Amino acid sequence: MTEGKRAASSSKTSISLYEFYALGIERLIERAPWELERAVSKYHERFLVEQRCLGLAILLLIGEEQVPQALIRDQAMPGFEDQTRSSVNQAVFLRALRHYFVSKQLNQVRADMVLERMHSYVQESREASKQDQNPLNAMLHTMICRVPPQDETQRQQYATRVEKIYDYIEGLVEGSLLKRYAVTT
Repeated sequence: MTEGKRAASSSKTSISLYEFYALGIERLIERAPWELERAVSKYHERFLVEQRCLGLAILLLIGEEQVPQALIRDQAMPGFEDQTRSSVNQAVFLRALRHYFVSKQLNQVRADMVLERMHSYVQESREASKQDQNPLNAMLHTMICRVPPQDETQRQQYATRVEKIYDYIEGLVEGSLLKRYAVTT
């Protein structure tokens, strides 16, 4: 590690992966631009729910890179590092999501339902990445299956929205969280 990187990382506040997700979930659910919208119809309500699940899935996938390497080294059997990283990441994410629901006086079982709903976005994204395809297109396809667009124009708006959600979350993680915090445990 270079001197400049050491100085930059030492000026950041150390947080756990759980705290990273707690901050990300709170900002994503309460401050994301699409959360400021109100559902005007059942169709729009379904779309807002899918945006939330898609956004959380992207946060989960981006956050996977933040799982401390020492944690993987200590817990993984040789050859199973990726599976361990994914399992640890998902468990910590679910714990933070449950905490969010409890803090908002909602049933924490809803967190399990949200994670289950996110699962297909995560799976489709990972499968697309393995096949050297665009993971966002795979997520878009899942969204289209769940809330079919009414016409081609709306389908294009979905594609634009998926890209904007990714850009927003990447900016949240890279531009806000990781500039101030270092995930260490």
